[in-house]
Amino acid sequence: MSFKIYDVVRLIAINSDELCLGDAFNTRPPQVGDIATILEIYDNPPGFELECSDKLGGTVWLLGFQEKDVQLELVNI
Repeated sequence: MSFKIYDVVRLIAINSDELCLGDAFNTRPPQVGDIATILEIYDNPPGFELECSDKLGGTVWLLGFQEKDVQLELVNI
């Protein structure tokens, strides 16, 4: 499936244990089932910049993922 910038997606699998979480934007690690917005799509290597927000709009986590490290599904909102 091809995604676009600002698509809303659900994480259905995380295939990496090596996510960089050491910055001010991340209050917890990403979890399967999280809903996120695609902020950027990368070509080399293929991947995504994703932001997961809480109900008030605050950032829960903001991370770049290589395409091989995450499985996403489009959320219809």
